[in-house]
Amino acid sequence: MKNTDSFNIITPSELGKHIELLKINLGKVVQEYGINSKETLTLSQELDQYIILCQRSCPKAECN
Repeated sequence: MKNTDSFNIITPSELGKHIELLKINLGKVVQEYGINSKETLTLSQELDQYIILCQRSCPKAECN
């Protein structure tokens, strides 16, 4: 479920958009596979990594 285009994110705005897309995808994965599935855990961990990246590198207003 990992997005191979993830590393092409350049601006804080793009990072914020990517995080929003991951949130949407996570909701779909939870509905399809369940909250405790390997797919859900993997995508949730990826989302966590991008949220941490955003918190460390972006002004709040630009990553939201």
